[in-house]
Amino acid sequence: MNENLENKVCLITGATNGIGQESAKALNKMGAEIVFIARSEEKGNFLKQQLKNDSGRDATMIVANLSSQAEVKRAANEFLALEKPLDILLNNAGIMNRQRTETVDGLEEVFSVNHLAYFTLSLMLLDKLKQTENSRVINVASGAHQFVKDMNFDDLQSEKTFKPLQVYGQSKLANILFTKSLSEKLLNSGVTVNCLHPGFVSTGIGSNNKGIWNLLMFLAKPFAKRTNKGAETSIYLCSSPAVKNISGEYFVDCTVEKVSEAANDPKQAEKLWDISVELAGLDLQR
Repeated sequence: MNENLENKVCLITGATNGIGQESAKALNKMGAEIVFIARSEEKGNFLKQQLKNDSGRDATMIVANLSSQAEVKRAANEFLALEKPLDILLNNAGIMNRQRTETVDGLEEVFSVNHLAYFTLSLMLLDKLKQTENSRVINVASGAHQFVKDMNFDDLQSEKTFKPLQVYGQSKLANILFTKSLSEKLLNSGVTVNCLHPGFVSTGIGSNNKGIWNLLMFLAKPFAKRTNKGAETSIYLCSSPAVKNISGEYFVDCTVEKVSEAANDPKQAEKLWDISVELAGLDLQR
């Protein structure tokens, strides 16, 4: 993975830890100019220094809480105000909660961060992506999409029932459905859209939870991939010439893999798209 990304601009969410951080460091070493969105300014400043030490180049930080749609939109506008091209958008930020938490928008937090933030950020930056030759959108999904049979449109915000693994799995199913929808809408635009399963990776996801949940994560940690291994497919999709003309696919270990039946359902994809546009308050034509 020693591709030359000189003069390429890469925007990454969730870059201050885990596979997002490993991806940022690897792409930075390949020559890409890194712009990242961070919730914590302190962690973001630490990452900026790491990237500067590795390459001698300055990275750009945008501070935003991606659980808030207003913050996602502000982050998108801050990027646009930089007047830079956008070659690579890596939607990587993700959370897993033990208990149901509502965002400032009144939405369930896992759905909001893991899916709706990807959706809004990508769509607000579409024109910029289209203006950049051979640009790419990469969505970090998960094999956890198979935890659910279908999107539960009757309880999308998990108000009736909250089961942590199913809620997380549904958000990852949403990532794949969104990837396929966006890829189809961008056919022949010069923008590719793909998603991936990083594997079970030892990251900070779920670290805001306590009690038995933390214990389970601790016990599972020895069986997890190291974060640098978990980031390999993200880095591959961001940088490899081999995927230049591939779009709408789901990758595992840098290889196209099959998804669940629900993840290939165009009716669910279309319904999720329409609901997401409404929840995001975006004025878009499908």
